[in-house]
Amino acid sequence: MLTGLRGWRARERAVLGVLVAALVGSLVFYAHSAYGHGDVTLYHRYAQAFWLGSPPLRSLPAEYPPLSLAPFTLTLLPPLPDWVSVFALWMLALFLAGYAAIRRRESARAAEVAGVYLVLAGFGTLLGRFDLVPAAATVVAYWAATERRFGLAYALLAAGTLLKLYPAALLPVVALEQYRALEVSPLRGRPPSAVLRGVGLFVGAVAAGLAVSAALDPTGWLAPFVYNARRPLQVESVPATLLWLSGFVGLPVAPDHSFHSYNLVGPLAGPLSAGADLALVGGCLGTYGQQLTGRLGFGQALATCLIVLVCCSRVLSPQYLIWVLPLVAIVAGEYDPAWLAVCALTTAIFPFAYLAAGLVGPGAPASYPLAFCALIALRNVLLLTAAYRFVRRSLGSRAAAPSLDTARPAA
Repeated sequence: MLTGLRGWRARERAVLGVLVAALVGSLVFYAHSAYGHGDVTLYHRYAQAFWLGSPPLRSLPAEYPPLSLAPFTLTLLPPLPDWVSVFALWMLALFLAGYAAIRRRESARAAEVAGVYLVLAGFGTLLGRFDLVPAAATVVAYWAATERRFGLAYALLAAGTLLKLYPAALLPVVALEQYRALEVSPLRGRPPSAVLRGVGLFVGAVAAGLAVSAALDPTGWLAPFVYNARRPLQVESVPATLLWLSGFVGLPVAPDHSFHSYNLVGPLAGPLSAGADLALVGGCLGTYGQQLTGRLGFGQALATCLIVLVCCSRVLSPQYLIWVLPLVAIVAGEYDPAWLAVCALTTAIFPFAYLAAGLVGPGAPASYPLAFCALIALRNVLLLTAAYRFVRRSLGSRAAAPSLDTARPAA
């Protein structure tokens, strides 16, 4: 990559230099602080328990799917005492590889936008979480499908699902794109064999991964599903902001610290959680429908589905934006002030507002500071605004695919 930099414009080299400097700064000044390496230490512990436990190859992560052990193992390679830096440097290498790949496959501008978004939003998380790995799998699956290499696209989605579950929601988007490539309507006749093979590949790969997990750990292989299903409203999520606002009309709202996150609980938590789940399902189904009618192109539908997942989830950890931002940058190709504001506020919240509010270590506080929750509410309003702007522009774009409901019937 260093040799390739010689052909880059001065602006590109300068932007990339600033981004790398910011990430190195986050490693030196935050990741090695007292509270900046908790997740990497957890990854290291999971990797050690799996590979070096007694007996080995039995202990699986409690809250992550089985393939997450692959990036967790990076904390052991090479086996140095400073596993925080080891893992961070692996993620930095992946970030640089992704930047170069987007520049080559899309444009220099798209690479710059993706890089700026990711670093601006992920100062505290980009090198300290493994979310770049499933995000990279999703982007490469997008490129594979655009090249009509659908087998590879399905395989990458399966790998992403076994890393962090959420790419499973993108399966219908890839299948609908394959229908469009075959010029076959999904509403007429039986599915083409190519689509059945692709979906079967995805289902078989995920099932095989879970079967291996069940064989290794018969009592704990379902833990990631149970863990995520039981999580309360995490304080940064959009539903949690609605719950916080309910406190201003007299409803009781209380902080909670569980599942490695700070949360909110109260009488409306249950209905808001159910409403968020319904909105998530409805938003994904609506996205598939807009793709079916040709109002959303393939990349637009992928990005929209990820936006729905982030906006409607009961948990919105700051690293979740890593899932969305690369595809938003690729599809839009230009900066959007709303997304820039969302990214900047996300880093303002985590880690800086957390540290200012003393939200570190075990235990729940007696209450969350008003400024802390107000900052999250502002970010979430801007997130919904950015999401609306992206979807509106995508629906109005002439680049959307032809309607699939008028394609020729399957043979």
